Amino acid sequence: MTDTELDLRLPNDLAELDALSSRIEAFMEAAGIPPTPAYRLQLAVDEFFNNAVDYGYPDGRAGEIAIEVRRVGDQLHLVFSDDGDPFDPFAAPAPDLDGALDERRVGGLGVHLVRTLCDSFAYAREKDRNVKRLTFALAG
Repeated sequence: MTDTELDLRLPNDLAELDALSSRIEAFMEAAGIPPTPAYRLQLAVDEFFNNAVDYGYPDGRAGEIAIEVRRVGDQLHLVFSDDGDPFDPFAAPAPDLDGALDERRVGGLGVHLVRTLCDSFAYAREKDRNVKRLTFALAG
């Protein structure tokens, strides 16, 4: 592994989130990632990790979450996968941002934010895993 790639495999346990955040932060610094794309990628990983743990394993089974980050030229590539129940977060309708707070449907704001902050996103179900691929531009 070089300072332009990071591969992590973690159990589906929220107790892993602090260590995960620290590892990603260290990678971003070593790879020379500017603050804005570094923040955006960290936000996406936090959102997807929390959602996978909270909703992907409703029966409480143990699972594996994989995070792969690559710096490729002027882009940052994220592949986030888990072996939880099938779910495409990008197929969910956009949240209602105009209605009164007490009338809005709960959920969806985190994924909506990730979608607006990345340059491209895609979902696929591959070999019994949810696979989300995102890219982030390194330059403004």
